[in-house]
Amino acid sequence: MNGTRHLVVAIAILALCTVGTVSGSGPGGQVWTDGTPLIHAIHEEPGGLFEYVTEGGGRKAYTAGNFTPGDVKSFVCTDFATDEEYPVNATCRATGEHCYLFVEENRMVGESAIQRLVETFDRVVHPTITGTFGNETGVDEDPRVFILLLDIRDGPGDNATDLSIVGYFDGSVENNLDIIFLDADAREEEMSSTLAHEFQHLVHHSHDPHERTWVDEGCSGYAEYLCSGSENRAKVQAFNRHPGTPLVVTDGRWARSEGAINQAHYGASFLWTLYLAENFGDRSGSPDGGSFLASLVADNRTGISGVNATLERHGHPESFGDVFKRWVVANYLDAEGSEPPLGYAGINLTRYPQATGRIDLTGEAGGVHSFPEADLPSWSAAYYEVGADDPGAVSYANDRDFWMERVVNRNGDAVIVVSPLGDRGRFVLTVAEGNLTAPDPAAG
Repeated sequence: MNGTRHLVVAIAILALCTVGTVSGSGPGGQVWTDGTPLIHAIHEEPGGLFEYVTEGGGRKAYTAGNFTPGDVKSFVCTDFATDEEYPVNATCRATGEHCYLFVEENRMVGESAIQRLVETFDRVVHPTITGTFGNETGVDEDPRVFILLLDIRDGPGDNATDLSIVGYFDGSVENNLDIIFLDADAREEEMSSTLAHEFQHLVHHSHDPHERTWVDEGCSGYAEYLCSGSENRAKVQAFNRHPGTPLVVTDGRWARSEGAINQAHYGASFLWTLYLAENFGDRSGSPDGGSFLASLVADNRTGISGVNATLERHGHPESFGDVFKRWVVANYLDAEGSEPPLGYAGINLTRYPQATGRIDLTGEAGGVHSFPEADLPSWSAAYYEVGADDPGAVSYANDRDFWMERVVNRNGDAVIVVSPLGDRGRFVLTVAEGNLTAPDPAAG
């Protein structure tokens, strides 16, 4: 990749039934993963700042100019197989209240589809995203966002990769424009959902270009949910199957993740953002909740620090760690129809997260069992199901002082939720029906 170019880590991709990749179809079934060319984890790269951003939220004074249907303009695009830039000439096909829509030369896109996409952006995406995450400040001084429909160079027939990229946002300076790229061959519903996803990235980047991927992607998943009703089902299912996937990850780890684990990262981040929205934000019913996510986006502190600052700013006594503990419990209990804060109001997970271990102590009063040693990264969780005559009498301990909580599921099993929180490493969980003497305080 050109060393002077920095692609925003959050690039939206639709994975089409590739080996080792979770796929989905139909409304809410879109599956996203990070772009193959993300060689650099931008936020961990020394000096890896976007050139047009200055301290204090300033922006480079660049006037894009007004465009009307028939105007031709050249754009700089990315080849996702070669990681190289290439120019594309495109014609303005429509000018909306909040956008210009350009189509790559020699690409056939029907006029009705053009108009529907412009109307979707003007009437749904733009007001919803700016109303939830804040106004777009951007790189140019044009009040309209550029939307470019093109044949994104990505999959078989164009190159050697096996990915089909539906759209992406590029926060570098080559175009000096607030621009979203969409694949002209995508289905209209995919385009609309992608448009919401990418516009959130654009808004987020204009306020906080150094935000961590797990925060930014969670907001974009929530943007899809708000604008198109997408429940990100395939990604959530991947996280359900891999609940040990950490919520908080470095940008480099996110970029290197593949297949189901990559999808699980997206699922975790979406559920986390939905949980914030339902408990503190625009879906919480709080009079101050409507600005919660906008405050999070606007805060230039990143990751956990940004979440803590936003909670404090809105008068909530909880810390990130406090909310995380409730969230991992809710990710289990929502399968039973629990409401916030022990579940979700807007979605139904339908299945328990994959249990790390299960033991049946029924009829074994005083029975003790130690599960095989397990390894957990920071800000992840594991779930252990324990059958017992009296699930409320099940005691538990681990040898690492990791945080734990016991809940009882609808089957009458005691479920021990374990998380290292900000710690990480290998641990052994021991359970018993009755008293369990443990030398450490990580016991119940």
